[in-house]
Amino acid sequence: MGSSKSASCAKAIVALGNPYRTDDGVGVALLRLLERDGLSVMGDERDPGNPSPITHHPSRVELIEGVHDGLRLAEALVGYERALVVDAAPWLPVGEVARYRLEDLPATAGYPHGLGFRAALEMLARVGEEGVPEVEVLAIGVPDDPPFGEGLSPAVEKALPTALEEAIRWLNEK
Repeated sequence: MGSSKSASCAKAIVALGNPYRTDDGVGVALLRLLERDGLSVMGDERDPGNPSPITHHPSRVELIEGVHDGLRLAEALVGYERALVVDAAPWLPVGEVARYRLEDLPATAGYPHGLGFRAALEMLARVGEEGVPEVEVLAIGVPDDPPFGEGLSPAVEKALPTALEEAIRWLNEK
C-alpha cells in the first residue's frame, strides 16, 4: 500500500455528502466557508489583508470533497496525521453540531460512513499500514431524508457558524 502524502501534509478536512440533496451537502458548505476564511485547498496561501481565524497552520492542510465508502475514504487518508470528517448527521437534532473521535461515535448514531470507515482504518492499522490518521467526525444535525435540490434549510444553515468555529478549533489544535 504505502502513502502518497508528503510528510509536510499533516491534516485533512474531508466533507462527505451530496450537495444536490439539500442538507446532506452541509459538509461541502462548511468546506466553502473554510476556503473563504483563508484556508486554501492545497496549502497555506492567505491574503494578508484578510487575516484568517486559523492560527495554527501546518505546512499543508488539504480540503477533500467527496462521497466515499469506508475503505476508499480510509485509504485516501493514509499518510495524514489527523483528519476531520465533516458530515450530515440525521441522528442529531436538526442544527445541532457535535464533534466526536471516530471511535467514540455513539453506537446509536447509525452513521453509515462511520462503521465501514472505522473498520477499514482498523484493518489498515492491523496489516501494518503506516500513517493511519487520528480521525474525528464533525457531525451536523440534518433531517432524516433530505430532499433533492440545492441549498441548505434555514435550520441547518444557522448551524454553519458553530460548525465553522469547531472546525477552526480543530485546525488550531496541534
